[in-house]
Amino acid sequence: MSEIEFAAKFLIALQKKIKGIEVILINDLEITTKYKGDQSMHFLDNAYSEYSRESKDLKNIINKYVDASAAMYTDRERKISIEQIVPIIKDKRFIAGLKELNPNFETKHIYEPYNSELYIFYAADTEYNIHYLQPNELAELGIKKDELRQIATTNLKNLLEIKRHGSETLFMIIAGGTYEASVILMDIWDKETFPVYGNVVIGIPSRDMLLITGSQDSEGLHKLYDMVARTNEEGDHLVSEQLFELKDGKFELLTLNN
Repeated sequence: MSEIEFAAKFLIALQKKIKGIEVILINDLEITTKYKGDQSMHFLDNAYSEYSRESKDLKNIINKYVDASAAMYTDRERKISIEQIVPIIKDKRFIAGLKELNPNFETKHIYEPYNSELYIFYAADTEYNIHYLQPNELAELGIKKDELRQIATTNLKNLLEIKRHGSETLFMIIAGGTYEASVILMDIWDKETFPVYGNVVIGIPSRDMLLITGSQDSEGLHKLYDMVARTNEEGDHLVSEQLFELKDGKFELLTLNN
């Protein structure tokens, strides 16, 4: 099934779920809709990636993403609470994609830079989906933008059960499958927790993968490079194709001369 055929099936199912949705634009796996005067954008890259790997599971994949997308419309009439705010890690590619689709995307998102490659977007973890916060919602909650990181990180700590797997060469964080990449913001990065050779080096190729090795561990670095590259080629919900080194309590881009 082609991308446009997949998008069409998704749209038919969405329109059955939410009555009154207007279609503004279909561009391969990107759909722009209008509902009660507001425009929304649906990005189906991750859904199509899942379908490409498990084509026999088409119905379940469509239903899963339709349910999540439908919540975008129903959640507009629900109040977001401060306790739902979470941080989402994205990279330059995500920003570039948003700008290409909508040069005014900043009016619909709240985000801040983390380092030279990564950004922190703020969202609400609702019952059915992850809803990116908008500036007007921040005002309604009565909080300031510079308070968001502390609030979101605290909520994340309360939300997740974090487990470490692996050995000294390569560790992996398991935290439920959605917020592993966001764990970089938490205060867990010490040598007792991660006894690696050299400084802590991480890869976050997708939202559910946080891999750790040491800056002086040749074997671990090679494994990490390979896993990050492979996930960026074959995976979904991608975050970054880069590696990052912990310096002074913050992850910075790992460069060849380190």
